Amino acid sequence: MNEDKYLIVKGIAGLGNRILSALTGILYARLAGRRLIIDWSDPVYSSDGSNVFHNFFQSPLVSLKNEIPVTDSVSPEIWRGHLRESAWDMTDRYGNFYNRDNWKKFSIDLSKLDYQEDVLVMWTYVDRVDYLRHHFRGEFKEFSQKSRKEILKKLLREDLNLHPQIRERVDNFKSNFLSRKTVGVHVRYTDHRAGLWSILKRLNKLLKQEPELQIFLATDNIQIKKLFDEKYQRVITTQHWYPAPGLTIHQNPSCPDLLENGIEALIDLYLLAECDYLIIDTSSIFSYVAALLTNAPDSNIFNVNHIERGGKRYTMTKRIIWRVMLRLGLFSWGFSLLSKLERTRKPSER
Repeated sequence: MNEDKYLIVKGIAGLGNRILSALTGILYARLAGRRLIIDWSDPVYSSDGSNVFHNFFQSPLVSLKNEIPVTDSVSPEIWRGHLRESAWDMTDRYGNFYNRDNWKKFSIDLSKLDYQEDVLVMWTYVDRVDYLRHHFRGEFKEFSQKSRKEILKKLLREDLNLHPQIRERVDNFKSNFLSRKTVGVHVRYTDHRAGLWSILKRLNKLLKQEPELQIFLATDNIQIKKLFDEKYQRVITTQHWYPAPGLTIHQNPSCPDLLENGIEALIDLYLLAECDYLIIDTSSIFSYVAALLTNAPDSNIFNVNHIERGGKRYTMTKRIIWRVMLRLGLFSWGFSLLSKLERTRKPSER
């Protein structure tokens, strides 16, 4: 490793996106022989401007020092003089968050390793492992025969470890509440709406086959929690803060504790991975990462998106539709209609 050469991975969007971006950075830094700094000092999970990555994870490859070098030897050039700024600030100033290729303006070309600059900067919304595949030679030859999913699972297991205090909270919850067979269900339903109807249909089918299953629900919407509590037995959730219905759980000015909000999301993520079954919609990257973390067999993972990693399309049109729905109160109306149309009766009523 060259101690004078750095890769800085900035944080943007939610935890699932950040984890995939971090894994890409970890792999790139290993291939390029650079010191790695993961900088999550942006205002999504940090209320005081500190780098919260080290509150969430530990990694043998990530520098514990948060000192970002002072230099003009930087690539991409757009980061010169801005290394201490967040990806959010730079995107607001120079980019367009809703453009799926926006990250390329702020990231090095990940297919290239032989940069001469002292500091390289990157971020991405999803993993870019395949950009690095032609470098899997020598000591990295083992990766050449692995799928993207296998590589990500290996990196998650070996190079990105949950902080011990968070791991303890996950283990305690598992010991107290997940001792019986459990299906984990993730429903993202705020600015991005998962396939709720498909998730419920898949869950009902599974409960018909195994009626004694308990449900571990991870959601960002309090109305989803209420829907599950009303319609199913044995629903388990962690205690955490919920925003007003339809509003995002991160980047929410009403959130009382940004750091704890991130920790609560991580606890849900890793508890999903502890369940015997998973019902997910991988249009949410959070769901995709849960599927990477789980040791459940593929036959027990039900992805209603039917695509291994669908990803969200942030368009201005969708943003406007979301805001209109919030203004008209259509989130509450939609749940009321759904409960009448979809047969989600408790097992005892069957």
